Amino acid sequence: MRERIANLSRRELLKLFGISVGTSLAGEAAWPRKIQAQSRKVTPRKNVRNVIFIQNCGAMSPPECLDFKETRFTAKDLDIQTVNSDFVISKSIFPNYEKWAPRATLVRSFYENSLVHSSAQYHTQAGRALNAAILREIPAFGSVVAYELESERRSSDTFPTFVSFDLWNARCPQIGSGMLHPRFSGLDINTASVFEAFGAGEDDSAAKNSVLAERWEVLGRMSEVSPSGGIGGKANEYKAHYEYAYKILTDARFKKLLNLSEQDKARYGVPKDRGTCKIGLAMLLARNVLAADAGGRFLWVANTYNGGNGPADNHDQLYGRGALAPKGAQLSIYESGPRLDAAFSSLIEDLSKMPGKEPGKALLDETMVCMVHEFGRNPEMNTNGGRDHWGPCFTNLFMGGGVKPGRIIGKTDGYKVTDVGWKFKEQPMMDHVVSTIYSALGIDWSKKIVDTPSGRAYEYQQTAPLGGPAFIPSTPIEELFV
Repeated sequence: MRERIANLSRRELLKLFGISVGTSLAGEAAWPRKIQAQSRKVTPRKNVRNVIFIQNCGAMSPPECLDFKETRFTAKDLDIQTVNSDFVISKSIFPNYEKWAPRATLVRSFYENSLVHSSAQYHTQAGRALNAAILREIPAFGSVVAYELESERRSSDTFPTFVSFDLWNARCPQIGSGMLHPRFSGLDINTASVFEAFGAGEDDSAAKNSVLAERWEVLGRMSEVSPSGGIGGKANEYKAHYEYAYKILTDARFKKLLNLSEQDKARYGVPKDRGTCKIGLAMLLARNVLAADAGGRFLWVANTYNGGNGPADNHDQLYGRGALAPKGAQLSIYESGPRLDAAFSSLIEDLSKMPGKEPGKALLDETMVCMVHEFGRNPEMNTNGGRDHWGPCFTNLFMGGGVKPGRIIGKTDGYKVTDVGWKFKEQPMMDHVVSTIYSALGIDWSKKIVDTPSGRAYEYQQTAPLGGPAFIPSTPIEELFV
């Protein structure tokens, strides 16, 4: 009868696995240790506990949405409503705008140098422009957040600090932790498969946990044959993911996270969503991660729909309906707007009612919500009835977590910025969104990692980015808060 691996001695394990496994093992990596602050003047705000970062993939058209400009191209049935003196919005595109728009602050003066989705989405995720020479060592800025907040984790925290939803389906999928330890790489949840894979009922959870425990023990015994403590060239990376997966899957809070009512699904627009990845499910899970209070604090929601560049990449048929409606990975503005609006309005409504950690505060008071695009859309309509990529100006949205509601920072004429809206002459960029998030969470955005694999210092926020402007100021967007 075959002896269980768990019962074998280390000598027996080496005999069984030493040749086939040992020859493929990688040595222990030297993780960066020398981290310095570049400025003594930096005082992070530390005014939020959580961040929800919504990546609106494909770049939703500002002239129809967050920086409305009526021109000869504009559809006549958008039902324009006034939010405040500087903010009008289409009720046709955002039917539930009243639930979130009055709370929002818009920054309309953003600039993006890259006009290719993959590199611009990389900029969004890394918080810096793409540099192919050091690509592998650059972490996602969510990994930097996880690294910095590691000391605040409790023994009861089983969820990773950095959790994303459907980032796997973006044009630029998750870039990982780079030079940082793999445990900071984050956990990406696939809304298309997570419920089928892990949403089993209570009756079989004990049996599955028993099987998981046995497999975990076997994996641990197999790892004993490795001098680096793992199996394979990416041993530490796999080990970090296995450890998180095991902790999460045996935590009853994860089962509760996946327990969604049909009423909630309907409110978040899930039944009407035809996408592979449903934005309503992603936002519902983000809400539940915060409610679980199990360690997840930086949550990334990727609005990816059917993959590709994202549902808002409307180079043709922006207003298409019926036979003229876009197919595949894109949606017309009449579909993409209400789809996003149903989920987003419900998320904001729920966070505003759910209790926070501090007495008298709601989760929204303790959570900064950002809705970010990789770039803008051309104010001119092309011959296919769509809008092409535009970098000179575009709009991102912020609310909750100390953000002053109802502000409009920056002005445009649709083509260019006429007022940057803050104290610097340069336009804000994605780099400044990252610094703003760092500051809000209590992280010094002026830090740099000195001992990188390439020998090039990694600044938390660059001031002279490769392939971008000659100089960008090292600063959060303070105007959101004061």
